[in-house]
Amino acid sequence: MVPAQRTAEQANILGRATARADGFCNQVLRATIDYEQVAGPDYRVTVQNGTGNGRIILSRWPILSIVSVQVAPNAVFPRQWSSIPSGQWDIEVPSIGLLGSIAPAAAIDGGQAIIIPPGWVNWGLGRHGWLVRVQYVNGWPHTSLTSAVTTGATTLPVDDCTGWAITGEWGNTGAAGIVYDSGFQETIQCTGASVTSGPGNLTIASPLNYNHAAGVMTTSLPQSVIDATILFSAAQALQRGATSTTIHAIPGGPGGGSGDPDRLIKTAQGLLNPLRRTI
Repeated sequence: MVPAQRTAEQANILGRATARADGFCNQVLRATIDYEQVAGPDYRVTVQNGTGNGRIILSRWPILSIVSVQVAPNAVFPRQWSSIPSGQWDIEVPSIGLLGSIAPAAAIDGGQAIIIPPGWVNWGLGRHGWLVRVQYVNGWPHTSLTSAVTTGATTLPVDDCTGWAITGEWGNTGAAGIVYDSGFQETIQCTGASVTSGPGNLTIASPLNYNHAAGVMTTSLPQSVIDATILFSAAQALQRGATSTTIHAIPGGPGGGSGDPDRLIKTAQGLLNPLRRTI
């Protein structure tokens, strides 16, 4: 196998491992911007007895930012959407270890429900009488450098700006992340982005301490996700015919050297269990 073919197959293994991690968690883990539509009142759209607020449970988490919320009577076609004014909503359980921090928390936090003011959803039209359409940012910002950067740089060219520069519920602007670059690993805190999503430039709060080459991963994903994806990759390599593989040691994990694919997969799934979406 020539080097180009080897590199291509390594990329395929990593892609399959990432898909396996997302599949086990029942959602894409990296930050995405999504539209979601749900009907209620029902178990996912409820009306709080004490406040009259509407509560909407969305599919993906953690919710980092709400872009827009619209409601429409469910029995009316074509749909007649009414937009809730900007800011008239809350994330029920905001992420506290990701935004406005100098480094992402290893602990996993955040929620998948939002709160809207009274009156927009009620029982007046009966069960499933309303449709609610929400655009929101969820997941963990994840990207890689598209070109080399040098010590002292405060702008990072990256392949995906999604989620990095959002404003949190308490005014905390920007997500924290780690630049994974062997012995030159460092943390960053993003304060701005040139685009909302896709390739662009991130502005960081403090100058870089090291040089970094193009392709270096920069992410806010919990370390458990990275470790699990490494284990899935090792299992993929063994399942396609390799006789052994070497992976970095994980406390309580299988260690390095030869491995049993099934054992590697079960260990990876154990690391991802706290991130599984249940609704």
